[in-house]
Amino acid sequence: MTDGCCRKSSAGKAVISGLIGILFFLFLLILLRYFADHISWPLFSGVVDLLYANAALIIIFSVLFMFGDIFATFQFPFNLPFPLFNAAASVLVISFILAILAFIDSFYALGIGEVLPLLKLILYPLTFIVVLIAGYLSIFSKPEKEPPGDATAAPAVVDEEEKRETPSWEQIGGEFRQAVYDLVHRIRDELNLK
Repeated sequence: MTDGCCRKSSAGKAVISGLIGILFFLFLLILLRYFADHISWPLFSGVVDLLYANAALIIIFSVLFMFGDIFATFQFPFNLPFPLFNAAASVLVISFILAILAFIDSFYALGIGEVLPLLKLILYPLTFIVVLIAGYLSIFSKPEKEPPGDATAAPAVVDEEEKRETPSWEQIGGEFRQAVYDLVHRIRDELNLK
């Protein structure tokens, strides 16, 4: 019972921290725009213009990461979407980093502008796949936690009503997670032997 309460507070904390981060970014953006209008420094004005041009992108990947954090707090079958949100947000972060590199190239004429389309072609799918695989490995590599007290005392007599009880989603998810965990470790052990 306490575990469910902690999960709700963790999901609430993820929402609150995500919204506070977005509001802080918007406040900082307004503050930077004010300073850029009163300071005649082309590099600073260019950085502020870059942030304004990519503000929607930054907010979208922040929201996607927030949704990923929210889903990560849930139990097994309901936490499966979190790697998808994190992978999509990571691709948007890479897009923003490449926009920064394009800005630096245009400001200092470094000559890396011709390589950026090739980097996009390589980094977008690679980032998505790596983050997606890492997220699902983090879900499936956790063995099922046994509740305290179950291992010490086993009931000698089982009622007929207890036999007919349907399993909960936690039990089904735990069994599935344990099966995937055993499979991954068996494959790893086989690969280590070769």
